[in-house]
Amino acid sequence: MSPGQFSIGSNIPEQINAAYKTHLHQWIENYSRRIQKDNTSNADRQLQMNKINPKYVIRNYLAQLAIDQAELGDFSMIEELLTLFQKPYDEQPSKEKFAAKRPDWARQRAGCSMLSCSS
Repeated sequence: MSPGQFSIGSNIPEQINAAYKTHLHQWIENYSRRIQKDNTSNADRQLQMNKINPKYVIRNYLAQLAIDQAELGDFSMIEELLTLFQKPYDEQPSKEKFAAKRPDWARQRAGCSMLSCSS
């Protein structure tokens, strides 16, 4: 799909209403125009974005797993995360699992899903 082409399928959450779709389409059109105006290749744009957006960020469930292990005397995950986050922008093929989405089990575990301001 090229810039400016976007399709919202019929399998979408209920909270995505008509106004949301309109704003989303408008944002995508604006972004597409900006991309064309910048006249930068997709590869160069991706390189630029990767330089300022870390691939690896601490996720609540990762921190909790490291805490759980440390409480049992195993600090290996803390050490692994410390090493990982020393180069959060770099590709680290052996660490891809840390860039993945939150696993389903973490949705139900306290502290692993979302935190509020009072957390």
